[in-house]
Amino acid sequence: MKKLFTLLGLLFFIVTAVEAQVFTVGPKLGISNTTLSLKDNIDAYEAGDSKFSYHGGLFARVKIAGFYVQPEAYFNSVRGEYTDATDPNDVKTLEFNQNKIDMPVLIGWKMGPFRINAGSVASFNLDDEVDFDNSVSEYRSAVFAYQAGIGLDISKLIVDLRYEGNLSNQAILGNDEGKVRVNQIMLSVGLKLL
Repeated sequence: MKKLFTLLGLLFFIVTAVEAQVFTVGPKLGISNTTLSLKDNIDAYEAGDSKFSYHGGLFARVKIAGFYVQPEAYFNSVRGEYTDATDPNDVKTLEFNQNKIDMPVLIGWKMGPFRINAGSVASFNLDDEVDFDNSVSEYRSAVFAYQAGIGLDISKLIVDLRYEGNLSNQAILGNDEGKVRVNQIMLSVGLKLL
């Protein structure tokens, strides 16, 4: 009986140690520097200054054969700026504010405490605000993007620096006069709970 408890205790310890090295999960918070990329009718609209925004959510990481897969889900508040010159006598600077849920799935490689990763992102828009009603004629409810970046693991702390670019348009301006894409540089900090 004593051997059985010892064997079960040893088995529990081994399984726990293996799981801790293969799987991790935790919260993640960060800031973003957002710029808008405007396509098509560039005479009427022009991208403005970059704006800072924030994001926060959860991440998980699973190690597989020397690589890892890192799915995430987080709230992302996006802010941007552009000018509307459809009326040359009344050029307006407008803000593009958007709240969305981002769900990236990244594949990466870890070298000591350093990581590199890249992957795709599905973004689901929650709500949108524009300070001029006629500028944005259509918001996309879901878009696809990509992320690529580097990371650093320090004990239970993770730090990520990434670039995110859109593969599809976030919004349509005017009567199909311009298309908006969101580009972000994202810095985030997370905590491994497992």
